Amino acid sequence: MMERHRFVALDAFRGICALLVALFHFPILGWTHAIPLVTNGWLFVDFFFVLSGFVIATAYEGRLQGDHALSRFLLRRFGRLWPLHGSILAIFVAIAAAEGVLGADERHSIPAIWTNLALLQGLGVEPNLTWNDPSWSISVEWTLYLIFAMLSALSWRRWAFVACAAVGAGMLLFQAPYGAASTYDYGIFRGLAGFFLGALIAHAPRARLNGWVEAAAVAAAVIFVWVGHALYLAPLVFGLVVYVFAWSQGPISRMLQRRWPVRLGEWSYSLYMVHALISAGILGLAGHLGVGRVAGHLATPTPLRELALLVVYLGLILGISALTFRFIERPSRSWFNAVAATRFAAPTASEA
Repeated sequence: MMERHRFVALDAFRGICALLVALFHFPILGWTHAIPLVTNGWLFVDFFFVLSGFVIATAYEGRLQGDHALSRFLLRRFGRLWPLHGSILAIFVAIAAAEGVLGADERHSIPAIWTNLALLQGLGVEPNLTWNDPSWSISVEWTLYLIFAMLSALSWRRWAFVACAAVGAGMLLFQAPYGAASTYDYGIFRGLAGFFLGALIAHAPRARLNGWVEAAAVAAAVIFVWVGHALYLAPLVFGLVVYVFAWSQGPISRMLQRRWPVRLGEWSYSLYMVHALISAGILGLAGHLGVGRVAGHLATPTPLRELALLVVYLGLILGISALTFRFIERPSRSWFNAVAATRFAAPTASEA
């Protein structure tokens, strides 16, 4: 059985990556999307998958046998994902109804509300992204939890993890029309490749590596995303970062354990889930903000105005994420954890 451990530095990386994904999705014409880290920012979703597989395997592998263990696991994970997802979806639906576009197209279709509520929207059941676009990966994440739970009871589960990662990579390479950039259609295979690679990394020998290795791992990831070639290797590159920073205590790790990086890590799920809503709001208010629109994108007259708009965008994301973490994420997580602990309590020694 693997012991629980909080990977603070990796959590901080998750928050940073969530902000980079948010920048990628911000529809603005200008110098922002000339930066390769932003242009290829969608790749950081693969970091989420790898890190998730690593953390889940470290915390739960070998602990899902016995009375109600599986139920406790799934209820806790559901409580981690669904309440915020459901809340943001409800806001999107309410806005669509107020604007008269509810059911007007596939993106805002009423049937898609139900697939989103059921966390199915990232499994190829919809013809395109719907409602809160980034939530396709939350659908995949939930499905990966189910697959992990089924496989974790197997004595040969590590080989099953290898098979899942290989199937995911193979489908992205040879079948998925958008390859490594798959989302609502073949996104589950993107998740399989990353998540189960992360689960395998959890079994790698632990090593406290020095600061030079930390710097090299970060540089490798930045260069990989910046260059933007052989993108199907993203899980391997991000897997290196996860392995290096999981147990390391070098200078970069220590920096990431300071107050604000830790906060970013805590807010990372909210950062990821609310940014599309804020982006859509700014786009809708463009005229009132004195910002032009070109083909569904914001167009600012000067680089300085673009910078100001980015500061507003990121400031709103951070502020609203702090609120959703405090008033939605943390209370709902605590409630579901408490229900899991009481409703599906492990038997005592006298009951076993």
